[in-house]
Amino acid sequence: MIRDNTLVPYENWAKPLVSEVAAIINLLKDNGYDAVQLAKVTGLQPKNINVWTARYKNEPDNLSSIPYPCWCFLCALVGKPNIQSNGDVIEVNVRKVLSYFKPTAFRPNDKFLCPTQEQFSNLIDNENYDSLTTEKLSTVFNWNASNFAHGIKNGSLPFLNWSLIVMTMGIDIQKMILKDLEGDVSID
Repeated sequence: MIRDNTLVPYENWAKPLVSEVAAIINLLKDNGYDAVQLAKVTGLQPKNINVWTARYKNEPDNLSSIPYPCWCFLCALVGKPNIQSNGDVIEVNVRKVLSYFKPTAFRPNDKFLCPTQEQFSNLIDNENYDSLTTEKLSTVFNWNASNFAHGIKNGSLPFLNWSLIVMTMGIDIQKMILKDLEGDVSID
């Protein structure tokens, strides 16, 4: 059971318990994604997942050290996207947005090619999308704004950050990333 106060925007967020993070990881494992596969398609390192779920069998009520963006990402992978905005998405013309990027931007981590600064400029810090600024996205996801801007400028934005941006526009990252699910995966 995942507590409701872990599925909220950052300013009201309660860190999940190690047992809650483990529940999500175990749900993904039960549906065909072991630690190696999960690392391959998400870029999340098994050592980090182990730290976030440390001692969950012996001490399930300990708070996890999982960062908020990673928690948002994991929640989206198990059917609970956009907890950072209470489930709301940024209204965009998805077809138009998709046209800004190469198809390789919408693949799992192991096949992902980060968009270029030019491609990002069509979307982020563009007057057409008021909610898609480095400052606003950094606040929403509790990112370091200068690191985020640097990743955009150099075309080196981490896959997780890109996935969360895509998710904010209503694109289903579960379908984008988890191509080999063995069934419907949902924490609801």
